[in-house]
Amino acid sequence: MPEEVKAAIDESLAKLKKEYDIEVVDRIPFHGGQRRLPDKIWRINLPVEISGKAEFLDVYMVFTNSFPFDMPAIILPDDRFRYLPHISSNTQKLCLYEDGIDYDADNIYGLIRDNLDKTKHWISFYTSRDNTDEYAREPASYWAEEYDGEDEVDDFWTLIGNIPEHTCELKGIFYVMKDDKNGKQHFEFIVAPTEESGVLDYISDLHETKEFDALFLSSFEKSVEPPFTLTGRSLVQRLKDEDDKNRLKKYINKHGGGYILFPIGTDNFAGGVHIIQQKCNRSGFRNGIITPYIALTEFDGRVKKIPRLLVSIFSDSRIAERTAGVMMEHRKFIIAGLGSVGSNLCYYLNGYNNAQFTLVDKDKLNLDNIGRHLLGFEHKHQYKVSAVSKYLKEYRPDREVLEVKTLLQEMETVQINNADSIFICTGDIMSERWLLQKMRNGEVNKPVFILWLEPYGISGIMLYVNPEDKESLERLSKSSLIGFENYCLISPDEYKDAEKLIKRDAGCNGKYAIYSGNDVTFFLSAVFPVIDQLMDSPTKSKCYRWVGNIDIAAEKGIGLVSTEYLKHMLQEIEV
Repeated sequence: MPEEVKAAIDESLAKLKKEYDIEVVDRIPFHGGQRRLPDKIWRINLPVEISGKAEFLDVYMVFTNSFPFDMPAIILPDDRFRYLPHISSNTQKLCLYEDGIDYDADNIYGLIRDNLDKTKHWISFYTSRDNTDEYAREPASYWAEEYDGEDEVDDFWTLIGNIPEHTCELKGIFYVMKDDKNGKQHFEFIVAPTEESGVLDYISDLHETKEFDALFLSSFEKSVEPPFTLTGRSLVQRLKDEDDKNRLKKYINKHGGGYILFPIGTDNFAGGVHIIQQKCNRSGFRNGIITPYIALTEFDGRVKKIPRLLVSIFSDSRIAERTAGVMMEHRKFIIAGLGSVGSNLCYYLNGYNNAQFTLVDKDKLNLDNIGRHLLGFEHKHQYKVSAVSKYLKEYRPDREVLEVKTLLQEMETVQINNADSIFICTGDIMSERWLLQKMRNGEVNKPVFILWLEPYGISGIMLYVNPEDKESLERLSKSSLIGFENYCLISPDEYKDAEKLIKRDAGCNGKYAIYSGNDVTFFLSAVFPVIDQLMDSPTKSKCYRWVGNIDIAAEKGIGLVSTEYLKHMLQEIEV
């Protein structure tokens, strides 16, 4: 902490001592003991109003080294407040400000005064009212708290799909994950209804998993206020449907314990409990008399707290809510050619929260591709379609991604027309001509985007071809066999001496154009807003040319077409 901040804190202390009984301490009362902290701590004997009565209360203010750019912590080590809103029942730290609040960090005395005023208001306000509305507003936050010495709530749980509307069994898998921060390991649990089991299969291919069965009970009703601890008996009492009670009994007796999930008042999280294996063999009772269910509800399980779970919901609606705010229009993309341009284009298209992908490429990723490809060393020698598919599914394991390990020309026309938009990034003029011929003949009727970069990243070109624009299709189909040279920034004459523009490795297929990963990013960043607009509002066919490394063209004496341009501008050219 800077010396000037320490001085400002001491100055504030001197001012406030005229009004309050304050002392500097080095520890805080904590759960019947003392907790020593390395930070600067004040004990303030604060006049407050509790449930309408005036009294003095010891409040602790903790200044960390990041103060004043981090608010001081207010600790209330008085158990009367542990279950009120906006206080941690474990640390007993108050939450007085919203995350991301902007405040004057130079006014240290004002910050301290404001914290004290808010603390007094919080105590007066929340001790004199019914707070059930507060708990209902943020049910997951209060469910995740630890109460009365229970075990930490296990939040390493995910439910695939929306919360079930009815009681049902769920399929589950779990696997070991390592925490990157401290190296500790934990179990990650994924559950899903039968219709979402494909996601479990995908995850099982990535990890060494074990399977289990869970039970979701829809009639569970949690208490309206903390503490939210549960015992075997109280779990049964909170089930409002007799069939659910029977389902629970049958499940526990079958498995000896297990995982029970249920709603907690929000669409974004579910609650649950982990019922450990019940002890049924007890002295004084014949074998088989005490079932797991009886042990849970009648013996020590009757009063013993059950470890609770917090389950995050992974669904289309949840992802949409946390991204665009709404579910986007369903889109189906074909991306043919997963080299530098095609693979990185997938990164941009991945932002649509309701998209389906068909990936087309017959090649594997080799080390030469890595410098400007979306993927890296870990994916070498894998088929590009498989590696990019894995990348997309790492974001959304529920996403539909079709892998086609062939040439575009080998795809069925029906399959091509199933897409909403077709992106051609092959750099292969013949596959482009094949598709344009199909469009000209009326066999392919979906819009096409053809994208490529010129050597040295001197420009990037995107041809948008609308199948309804018959005149442009006619003109494009008659273009020179050299390629779409009319749209390039490099002069057509330069392409007659192709060796000037390319590099070669050994072998008959060893030629390649030079441009960097940055060039790919600049190009796609320029044209992607146009792609998004054209998918929503189609126009006539058009060419968009991004102006790139024209300085390299001048340096190497590469002739450019006669036009006005500035680096990184996007030009529109009629087709």
